[in-house]
Amino acid sequence: MLGVIGIIVALAVLILMIFRGWHMGVVAIISSLIIILTNGMDVWEGFTTSFAGSFTSFAGQWFLMFTLGAIFGKLMEDSGASVSIANAIVRVVGKKQVILIVLLTTLVLSYGGIGVFIIAFTMYPICMALFKEADLPKSLFPGLLLAVPATITMSVAPGVPAVQNMIPTTFFGTDIYAAPVMGIIVSICIFIMDYVFYNWCARRCAARGEHFVAGPDDNIPDLNDPEAIKNLPGALASFLPIIVLVGSIFVFMQFVDVTNYAVVLGMVLGIIVALVLFWKRLKIRADFSDGMGSGLSALMVTSMIMGFGGVVQASPAFQTCVDWLLGLEMNPILMAFISINIICMITGSSTGGLNIFLDALGDYMLNTGINPQVLHRLTCIASAGLDAMPHASGVVMANTVAKTEMRHTYKYTFVSQCLIPMIGFGIAVILYNFGIV
Repeated sequence: MLGVIGIIVALAVLILMIFRGWHMGVVAIISSLIIILTNGMDVWEGFTTSFAGSFTSFAGQWFLMFTLGAIFGKLMEDSGASVSIANAIVRVVGKKQVILIVLLTTLVLSYGGIGVFIIAFTMYPICMALFKEADLPKSLFPGLLLAVPATITMSVAPGVPAVQNMIPTTFFGTDIYAAPVMGIIVSICIFIMDYVFYNWCARRCAARGEHFVAGPDDNIPDLNDPEAIKNLPGALASFLPIIVLVGSIFVFMQFVDVTNYAVVLGMVLGIIVALVLFWKRLKIRADFSDGMGSGLSALMVTSMIMGFGGVVQASPAFQTCVDWLLGLEMNPILMAFISINIICMITGSSTGGLNIFLDALGDYMLNTGINPQVLHRLTCIASAGLDAMPHASGVVMANTVAKTEMRHTYKYTFVSQCLIPMIGFGIAVILYNFGIV
């Protein structure tokens, strides 16, 4: 019982310290220590095995993505390409449609196989120019950035190459296109709800007198100043590195087995194209150094919180919680929804919650007689709910890239990454009951 209390206290301390602005490394170590002590774990082994194991696993797997993504974003920013893209978009669509632009752009990028970590670095300088033009506060950025990649193109839409959409295939004998009609309808509903919600937030912020305020490291030209934009690169040249990035990832995925490998190859090619197009505009050594520094900083912060997740999963109380959840006697769909969400909430990981649940009850769910395609899609959608807690890696990373404080941004993130996907799950259940798969 003490161990379970320890997990609850650790999560409460974790969230409180994050909201108070403590460094994520300090937060992760203190919260991990609470779990280690209350669960009777060996302190040294807890940090050097459980914490360090998850830390190094995440850092090792993602360091190329973070660093290459940050370098690419830096090249696009310093060359003026990001501002040129923003300027072209505003001229064609209008500054009143910035929210729709961001949602659609992240939809295309993430459906094309680009992970949220790279999208964050790529989109940040573009979004800041758009936010400045539309006078939107930066506090909207993390939630708006994650709205689509952390829900629709992570686990809801059919055919996405995300890990969450691949996990159920090994348990249910399905493929990533399972329950296509259900997935498409729920994806459209989530997209509409995000669009309506963030437009409402923008109006509320304006009514409260909240405006765009650039961060200390943001260097954003005024799109209404002819002198500021006359020397920007052309729109076509500015879009080209991103077009090459997306297109090459799709091509590379046909020849390599590992999705991340294809993305890394695409990133390298995108960087090369940016260098060829903009080398006269760049300070290449400084841009690579700054990009590498930003990428490693974001990677370390995010890896620290993954270390905390490793300690949680290694604690005896965590298995007690999982066994209790999986032993609940109720409708299998409701049990899956509750169990996956609570496990995701504790671990801060949609992948972890989905894997743990299906490892334990995948065969049971399959033997319920429910259409395996429905099980695939419903369990996927369930994993996109309470996974987006303040200690989730994507949430931490988005705030780190934007240099925003969680206490200012999380209220928006919680709605678009937790509440709206859970409503989407309810819509999926209704569709299932009407026989729409």
